[in-house]
Amino acid sequence: MKQTFNVNVAGRAYNIDADAYELLDRYLQDISSRLKDVDAESMEDIEARVAEIFDEKVSSQMQVVNIETVRRAMAIIGRPDVFGAQRKDFSYHNSEGPRRLYRSADDKMLGGVCAGLAEYFNIDPVIVRLVSLAGLFLAGATFWAYIIMWIVVPKAPVYR
Repeated sequence: MKQTFNVNVAGRAYNIDADAYELLDRYLQDISSRLKDVDAESMEDIEARVAEIFDEKVSSQMQVVNIETVRRAMAIIGRPDVFGAQRKDFSYHNSEGPRRLYRSADDKMLGGVCAGLAEYFNIDPVIVRLVSLAGLFLAGATFWAYIIMWIVVPKAPVYR
């Protein structure tokens, strides 16, 4: 059984499953972080286009929007980086729920563990990498901790 949410996209109500909701929320947050603060109209247009794409696939209000439909909408609208550079003060973490630790998909050197930890704790990835490197030479256990985190920590969602 999968959890679903009732959401409004551009004033239209949809039932959306949990995975699709998380992906769509991160996608829209990412785009919003790249637009100027005064550019609310563009964000409204993007949400309206998402709603149109959902309407093409969802035939009734009882039908659930799934992750494939969200990915299709994202493919049509495009990657967030086409909307400009991301603001430096942007973070995926919000006050609505608990923060999640992800391996970085963008700023990775080996597996993205250090960059993911840096994003989680909101510090510079270079600092985490230097501490990890020092721990590798001093304690040796850092190597195994890194490998375990590489296996256990999920990779951040990628927009395709």
